[in-house]
Amino acid sequence: MSSWRSSVLQGLRVLLTRPARAEADKWAAALSAEGATVVPYPTIEVLAPPSWEPLDQALRQVERYDWIIFTSQAAVLFAASRMEDGRFPAGMARPRVAAVGAETARALEEAGAHVDLVPSDQRQEGLVGVLRDLGTGTRLLVVHALAGRDTLIGAMRDQGCQVDVVAAYQTAARSPLPPPPAFDVATFASPSALLALVERHGTRVLANKTIAVIGPTTAAEAVRHGLSPVIAAEPNIDALISAIARARAPKGGN
Repeated sequence: MSSWRSSVLQGLRVLLTRPARAEADKWAAALSAEGATVVPYPTIEVLAPPSWEPLDQALRQVERYDWIIFTSQAAVLFAASRMEDGRFPAGMARPRVAAVGAETARALEEAGAHVDLVPSDQRQEGLVGVLRDLGTGTRLLVVHALAGRDTLIGAMRDQGCQVDVVAAYQTAARSPLPPPPAFDVATFASPSALLALVERHGTRVLANKTIAVIGPTTAAEAVRHGLSPVIAAEPNIDALISAIARARAPKGGN
């Protein structure tokens, strides 16, 4: 625990908009450890895709690909749920495995997969950068959210790769979504979590609050709605807590 962070966060009411999953529990525990009062308020739900067949078929034929790429932790968890015993086959020679970031890589390793590649820039643009030397005809399987960002997909196809895309899950705005309880700081880990709140209740509920986000894509969504977010330096809860603490610290503090 960081003493200066705890002194700032002590008693601060932090709105936690992540879906009620294990990762939300991890965030809540980390915030509570720093003295914050966690206010659970999931704005989206993470659901199964409309059909499992495309994912199941791709996983049955996974060795025909050179790379399988996971763009989120949720993609890993849902894909693993379709495997025997919830784990990826041990000793799989093909394909190589890429994860968009450290949390996604951790989920893969916990599900038995060996991760070959994690970009230092933990977003799709980072994957594009580290995969820029893949040759024409390289076969890629991208596992992501239904209607998710297509930055990676478009870039790899432009590069001449053969890219198959399967949805492992989908997100939906929570309905009904009541007005949020009283809070001082709102946290958002995805554009969809922010959009669900704003579309239902507008930006007025966020006025004069600290808006703390993970990643430039979520930050851009906030700015698009006239908000001024603070952004975690890395896509994890520790970095987000530091960003909140710096934003809320008295002038002249850390």
